[in-house]
Amino acid sequence: MDENMLPVNINKSIPQQAYHAETVRDNELTIAARLGLMSMQLMQFAGDSAFNLLRQRYPKAKTILVLCGSGNNAGDGLILARLARAANFHVYVHSVVNPDKLNGDAKRACQQFIEQGGQFHKFNDIDVSRIDVIVDGLLGTGLTGKVRENYRYVIELINQLNAPILSLDVPSGLNANTGMPMGCAVHADATVTFVALKHGLLTGQAADYCGQVFLAGLGIQDEFAKLCNDDVGIIANDNVPFLRRRCRSSHKGDSGRVLLVGGNQSTMGAISLAGQASLRCGAGLVSIACHPQYRGFLLASCPEMMLVTDFEEQLTEQLKSADSIVLGPGLGLDEWAQQLFVKTLNTDKPMIVDGDGLTLLAQSQHSRDNWILTPHPKEAARLLNISVAQVMADRFEAVKSIALQYGGICILKGAGTLISDGVQVAINTSGNPGMASGGMGDLLTGILAALRLQSATDFEACCTGVFFHGKAADLACEDGEKGMLASDLLPILRQLVNRT
Repeated sequence: MDENMLPVNINKSIPQQAYHAETVRDNELTIAARLGLMSMQLMQFAGDSAFNLLRQRYPKAKTILVLCGSGNNAGDGLILARLARAANFHVYVHSVVNPDKLNGDAKRACQQFIEQGGQFHKFNDIDVSRIDVIVDGLLGTGLTGKVRENYRYVIELINQLNAPILSLDVPSGLNANTGMPMGCAVHADATVTFVALKHGLLTGQAADYCGQVFLAGLGIQDEFAKLCNDDVGIIANDNVPFLRRRCRSSHKGDSGRVLLVGGNQSTMGAISLAGQASLRCGAGLVSIACHPQYRGFLLASCPEMMLVTDFEEQLTEQLKSADSIVLGPGLGLDEWAQQLFVKTLNTDKPMIVDGDGLTLLAQSQHSRDNWILTPHPKEAARLLNISVAQVMADRFEAVKSIALQYGGICILKGAGTLISDGVQVAINTSGNPGMASGGMGDLLTGILAALRLQSATDFEACCTGVFFHGKAADLACEDGEKGMLASDLLPILRQLVNRT
């Protein structure tokens, strides 16, 4: 494989930063010029890289369809088409716009393709049954509005074909910054992105559209990383923050006291899972303040957990002695829950707020610097008083807004979970669709409560906790994603925290 072509889902190759699409566009030519490269050379490198990937990933392919739009993506696609013709591929090329309207480097790439004997085809003249691979060079990272009808027609058509699709830079129609489709988007089998990873390839609905993501640095990636700073980091195997090691003489008090507050009458399982996750991730002592009717259930589910039986003096003392507090799993919204919510918020101890705790928080508008909020998109919408669609339209803006409005750190859950303190943002790369089941969020709160006691900063604890949460699910899905339970992750979490 080309040394500049790195498959992004191989952890050792994942860059530690992702970038706004405009940052890449605004700087790539300047950096190339410093290195003595012309813009046309960059386009040639992009076409070369994409064609090399096509041959390596689809070695039996003989007939390809290259789809072009009006921008530089069209030029990349036309260079690939020219190289494929020279390698004796049967090449169909269809342009959504009149090729005569291409400009700049894309126009030069078009001229080179035609001079070699290449020609454009109407879609109706293409024998789609012969196509082995489709190359998507329709729309690039500059897309801002909804996909226009002439592009939509082609995108929806190729999505229905059986041939795998290789997208250039970004699947056409996918917003390169948010990971959301702009009306419609290409469902790619693989995406080769150029120079640097873009935000939208790693979060939102990107996983449904990008397939396997590859990075082609085009020879300028190292210089780009030196000169272009971005506030979005990528959490992967090779850059997970280390946890503090236990001293050989340590005792249970040294490993931290976690207090979990929640567990109403019909949702006791949530706080049980959170408590067990804290224990499995290294908390020394875990106490639970829950509805008195179901205390026996908790003891039966995990006898290592302690119970708060007095909601006056004992709970007050527990709130004072706890090193980390979890508020919300299975808490409910009734009067009992609201009283417990208010009492818990009166402490100034570090806190993780999840589930029903976030719903009550949205109604009370408290703010503090030492808590971690863990909303899913619907809870995030409540916190910001906007719609879920608005949250999903720009997850980066949403996660930063919550952190700025409420203080502390926000973890916006979902595929490509985001972590932000209002300034920096981190994207998680672990996890899979098997995590779409009840109790997974409760597990995360328990993980965070334990890891914040073993980490240098809360932000590092969040990055480590979110990654371990997803990594445990990745290891648990060897038997398949469907039917995965939150409790399946508990023994794996213990393994992960002991590897660091």
